[in-house]
Amino acid sequence: MKTLKTLLGASVMGLLMAGSAQAATIDITFNNSNGFGFLVTPVYTGVHSGNFDAFDAGSAASAGVEQVAEVPVPPNPPNLIAGERLAVEPNSQGGFIFGPGGPIQDGESGTLTIDVADPTTNRYATFLSMFVPSNDTFFGNDNPFAYEIFDAAGNVIEQTIEITGSSIWDAGTEVNQLLGAAFPGQDIQDGVAEGGVIQRLLDIDDGQGGNGFTALEALFGVTNAGLITSDTVLFTIDIEATPVPLPAGGVLLLGGLGAMGFAARRRAKKA
Repeated sequence: MKTLKTLLGASVMGLLMAGSAQAATIDITFNNSNGFGFLVTPVYTGVHSGNFDAFDAGSAASAGVEQVAEVPVPPNPPNLIAGERLAVEPNSQGGFIFGPGGPIQDGESGTLTIDVADPTTNRYATFLSMFVPSNDTFFGNDNPFAYEIFDAAGNVIEQTIEITGSSIWDAGTEVNQLLGAAFPGQDIQDGVAEGGVIQRLLDIDDGQGGNGFTALEALFGVTNAGLITSDTVLFTIDIEATPVPLPAGGVLLLGGLGAMGFAARRRAKKA
């Protein structure tokens, strides 16, 4: 009987460990609760090994980042940022987090379920999206290692990521003005090229003693946007593991082992 219990326990543990090793499916939920009325376009999500560095402060934006910062991606093909990611990391993965109507408005959430083929390698996440209303403002992580979502063994690191005012950037690709802005009554195709570099929005001098957020408040009437600081939480991103089913035949095997254990107990009682 003791041998049977040992066998049963080892078999169950083996099945559970096999299921855990394959647990590479995660839910990534973006929550927009900034309270200022800002919305974001569908959030581009790249899962990679850390070699995909989407942008660097003080450098010119790539074509992919410019597209993210100036127009809704999708539905405007081609998706340039995905091409840039795949050029650096062919085995990386990506997708978009959509809100109920596409963009994720203040008070809304959206979830992307993604099957990560190799979570022991593609352990990090990059998030990018246009910050609206604006001309070329976006949020994203300039450090590709900022968000570790799998550990070295490929286990999901469940967590809530806070996106604060320090993660909002000006792409430096389009002059900040009402003309051509993502704002009602404006055509985003009418923007004026700027030829600048990526800067943190909080580091921009608006010429009136304020920063990039106060400029957005003045341009688009975003109430109290000038009060946003580097610690102001604007969005959160929840990383969660999704339930992993037992491997094929696992349920039948467990049932069979259970029946063996029941039969052994009956024999023991008769003896």
